[in-house]
Amino acid sequence: MKMTSPSHCTVLLALLILLLGVPGRHANAQTVVGTEPPAEHRDLVLRSQAQLDDYLRRHAAAGESTPLDAFSAGARARFLSSLEWSSHGLGGFDPADLAEELDDARIHAVLALFGSNMIAYAPASRAAAIGLHRDPGDRDHISDLERRYALYQQQLNAAGRAHDDLAIAGITASRFKVLFPEADQPEDLHRLADHDLRLLWRAAAQVALAAPSSTNAGKASSVFKECEGRGIVDLHDLRQMRSILLSGRRFGQARRFTATHPDADLPALPAFDDPLARDTRAATVWRMNADSSRVTRTAIDLGPTQILVTAGCHFSTDAAKDISADPVLGPIFARHAHWLVGTPGVESIDAVREWNRRFPTARAEMIHDRDEWSLLPTWSMPKFHIVRQGKVVESVTGWSSSPTANRQLLIDALRRAGLLEPAS
Repeated sequence: MKMTSPSHCTVLLALLILLLGVPGRHANAQTVVGTEPPAEHRDLVLRSQAQLDDYLRRHAAAGESTPLDAFSAGARARFLSSLEWSSHGLGGFDPADLAEELDDARIHAVLALFGSNMIAYAPASRAAAIGLHRDPGDRDHISDLERRYALYQQQLNAAGRAHDDLAIAGITASRFKVLFPEADQPEDLHRLADHDLRLLWRAAAQVALAAPSSTNAGKASSVFKECEGRGIVDLHDLRQMRSILLSGRRFGQARRFTATHPDADLPALPAFDDPLARDTRAATVWRMNADSSRVTRTAIDLGPTQILVTAGCHFSTDAAKDISADPVLGPIFARHAHWLVGTPGVESIDAVREWNRRFPTARAEMIHDRDEWSLLPTWSMPKFHIVRQGKVVESVTGWSSSPTANRQLLIDALRRAGLLEPAS
C-alpha cells in the first residue's frame, strides 16, 4: 500500500506486484466496513519506527501480548522489516504474510495499530484456502530457508533503491539462483517443510515475473507442482502460475494449464502467432487483432521519429482517454505512438482486451521481451518517450487528473521533435 503521486505510477513490475511481495511491493486498497481494533489498542496509533520500537519494548517488558503475536516468528520479522514510513505514518507494507498466515480479524487488528484508516488496505485472508499449518512449538522457530528468504528480500530492496528495473531483473535472477538451490533439485523440494516450500514458491514466482524467462518459469513450475501436490495452493496461486507460464513464453503449457484447472476460472487465451525468426534482433511486441482472438509478434522500427508510451497503471488509462479525445494530441498519437505495456502474463491479457476496446486509436501492445527494450531502462508509467534512430531524445513523465500542464509539456516536446507544427 502506498500513496502514489498522480504524476508518476511506477511498475511495480507490479502489480506485480503487490501480489508477490517484491521490492516496492504494496497492498491493494480494499474498503473494509465496520471493523474495530481491540479495545486495549483502540486509542493507539503508531506513526513512526521509534513509536513502534517503544510499543514493542513496553509490551515485551510487561509480558503483554500484541496483535503481532498472531504471526509466526519469521512472518512477524518479515512484516515488520517491510514497513515503510512517511511523515504522516505508515506509508507501505508487504501484505504477503498477513494474507497467508492470519485470518481477516487478525489482519485488521494488526493494521489498526497504525491507524484505523490502514484497515482499508487490508489484504483478504488466504490462510484457510492455502491450509498451511505449523505446530505451536514450530511457530517460534525461524528456519534456514526463512533466513535466506529474508536476505533475498533485503538484497532486492537495496537493489531497488540503487538500480533501474533492467538491472534489478538481473540481480533478482542471480540472487535467486545463489540463495535457493533447492529450486533446481526435485528431491530437495520433497524434503522441504510445507512452510519453507510456500516461501520458496513466493520467491520463485517473484523472480519468474520480475525476470521473465523460460528457465525461471520452469523453476517456478517445479515448485508450484510440489505445493499443489501437497494441497497448499489457492486460486490466487493458480492464476499466478499461469501468468508465469505466459511471461516465460511457455504458451502451449499455459494453454494446457488452463484446460487442466477449470475451477480457477482462467480467462481464455488468444492464439499466439510468432512469424519472426528466433534470432530476430529487434524490439518486438505482441499486437492483438480486432476481435482479441489472436496476438501476433511484430517488430517495431525504431528509426523514424515516434512516441513510445510506457503504460499500464490507471494514470496511463487516464492519459489514453484524454489524449485520444484531444483535437491536437489525438491525431499525432494515433499516427506516431506505441502504447507499450508489460509482457503477456506480467500484463493481464484481459486488461489489454479491455484497453483496446476503450481506446481503438491508442491500442496497447504487449512487449515480447523486456531485454529488447533496453533503450527504456526504467518503466515509469505513464512516461512519453520521443525516439529517433533507436535513441530516446526527450521524455515527458506523468499524467494528472488535471492534465493541462502535462498537455503543454507534450505539445512542446512534439514541436521540438518535428511531430507537430510550430505555434503560429
